[in-house]
Amino acid sequence: MLSRGVMVASLVAAGCSTQLSPLHDAPVALPALPEAAGPPVSLLVCRFDDLRGERLMTTSPIGLVPGPNLLYMGNTIHYVDRGGFAGSKNGRPLVRTGDLQTALPDLLAATIREARPDWPIEVTASPERCRAGGDAAYVIDGAIRRTDLRLHSNAVPLGVLALLGAPFTFLSFEGELDVEIRRADRGAIAWRHGFRIDERRAVGLYYGHEAAYSLFSSLLQEAVAHSVASAIHIAERNA
Repeated sequence: MLSRGVMVASLVAAGCSTQLSPLHDAPVALPALPEAAGPPVSLLVCRFDDLRGERLMTTSPIGLVPGPNLLYMGNTIHYVDRGGFAGSKNGRPLVRTGDLQTALPDLLAATIREARPDWPIEVTASPERCRAGGDAAYVIDGAIRRTDLRLHSNAVPLGVLALLGAPFTFLSFEGELDVEIRRADRGAIAWRHGFRIDERRAVGLYYGHEAAYSLFSSLLQEAVAHSVASAIHIAERNA
């Protein structure tokens, strides 16, 4: 994700075991919601369309030239979720992995179940079932438009000064997700929203190893929390 060598060196130096965790291993924390109003509402959560294209990564040409690549190396990871993230859990090193197209519907469903455990919720990867709506009252659908993580790094002099704590890798993350909620019976859109993020971070040898996941996760947190709260409000208001 970042410099893998830096991450691995840090973990080895720490002498700790590293664990794997899927992206959807825990629901997103929601703001306080009122008690459930009315009977349970059935929901169908669809697998999001992945519109990110066929490029997995774009590398700057100068980074391939010996000599100049000491001054600058850069690349853009377009499918940032497929590379794994350095993180931590209970003080132990953690690598989060997963495919956002699969993880995002599961994360939405898990978060709804946390808030409304009695609601019947189905997650489907079937386009036909998603269009038909099944037995659900509402369908949650959407699209993954962009998850571009750009990395810019410098070996001389910043890579050397990193031993003293200077940053030597600079990240920028642009993410775009679209979410919509529609009535299953007639397909009318009840709510639609686009979520965008464009943020930057600096990473050093001794800090910032979780920066990529922090940037990516802030997009997921906002999209899931806002979408779930809206789905619950719409479903209960019209139940």
